[in-house]
Amino acid sequence: MTIQSYDYLDLALNMAEQIGVLLVTCDHQGNPNVMTIGWLLLGRSYYKRPVAVIAVRPATYTYRLLDMVGEFVIAVPTSDLANTVAYCGTRSGQDVNKFAVTSLTPVLSKHVAPPSIQECSINIECRIYHKQSPPHQLLTPDHRKAPISEQHTIYFAEVLGVSKS
Repeated sequence: MTIQSYDYLDLALNMAEQIGVLLVTCDHQGNPNVMTIGWLLLGRSYYKRPVAVIAVRPATYTYRLLDMVGEFVIAVPTSDLANTVAYCGTRSGQDVNKFAVTSLTPVLSKHVAPPSIQECSINIECRIYHKQSPPHQLLTPDHRKAPISEQHTIYFAEVLGVSKS
């Protein structure tokens, strides 16, 4: 079921604050990866499209996949997936297939290469249009105290589509 592109904003942001949301990426062969993120911005308009902004550390496997494919899905879980969200935030997709371990079901996305997640209430399909590597002034002063290699890269993306389970 497709929903209005702005209907998802409050739900996604609230869930990011409560338990996190899932960020889905893939490699050139379509092999998916999922990680938990807790930092997310969603805006209503960028050249008539909603915008999503995420932060990912360069040390992660997801960072390499974002650079490789340039697209991602923000999958908004329901509270009953809290243990799954926690697990996805503590393991690297380079070492384990988190979809297999957690029994999450990847499903074909309509607008981007990375899959959506069937069990998630909302899937937000995004294409990156700008990557801001550190050093930058976009995060808090406490975040900027970390060594540059540990600071988050900020990805700005246009929202191409939103679907609801």
